[in-house]
Amino acid sequence: MELSAAQIAEFDDRGYIVIKDLLNQDEVRVLQDAVPEVLARTGPEVVRESDNPETARLAFGPHFYSEPFEMLAKLPRVLNPVKALLRDDVYLHQSRLNPKPGFGTGGGWEWHQDFPPWHMIDGMPEPKCIMVSVFIDDCTPVTSPLLAIPRSQHHGLLDSKLHEDAKGRGYALHHINQEALTKLADEGGIEPIIGDAGTVAFVHCNVVHGSANNVSPWRRAICYLNFNAVSNACTSEERPWYQNNRDFTPMEAVDDASLARLVTA
Repeated sequence: MELSAAQIAEFDDRGYIVIKDLLNQDEVRVLQDAVPEVLARTGPEVVRESDNPETARLAFGPHFYSEPFEMLAKLPRVLNPVKALLRDDVYLHQSRLNPKPGFGTGGGWEWHQDFPPWHMIDGMPEPKCIMVSVFIDDCTPVTSPLLAIPRSQHHGLLDSKLHEDAKGRGYALHHINQEALTKLADEGGIEPIIGDAGTVAFVHCNVVHGSANNVSPWRRAICYLNFNAVSNACTSEERPWYQNNRDFTPMEAVDDASLARLVTA
């Protein structure tokens, strides 16, 4: 898949583009079937909800240990648009699965940019990184979708501080204060990023975004593939493999049918 000039211009301006049905339903089913095994892992790469230890809040690094998520990251439909948007070869700095189960057990995320911890902790020099958001489930207005402020990436790295909930819990979330958020939202508005399972959003790492607690009965799982430009490789080794991949080899695409071939009867 190749992006059009209009899509690239939209990304450069608004900070994200959304492509419906980038994955077919067989591919979606492969990923859905892989979710339970990923979330059942007992290592530090799986972060649990602070008020409900039985529920996984975040699973880091599924592309390392789950074949479906490894194939997902290498699909040309995913990889080639990232390279076009970053104008560079890329590697996968980090992947994470956010299951967001329903009935209030899937906690929200404060307003933030993704770039601050990558810059401050991992030593990523510039915000030349894209968060590819793969909708494993339908993301609707009632399932606590990702909310984004268009064009907020143009403000650069904003002042933020480590959220109290993140301290000592295996992930870093630098949230933005209310005054700054209000100014950004008044200027750019807030939009939900929604779509059926199989939709993929390509989001600049400095776009301000967040999501609320999922109180619906339905799960809203998204896999985030965070691709960094090879020329922008991280310099720190503070965080472990599942948060800060140290292999900067330019990624090569696999055959476009590689994920679909994992379908089981």
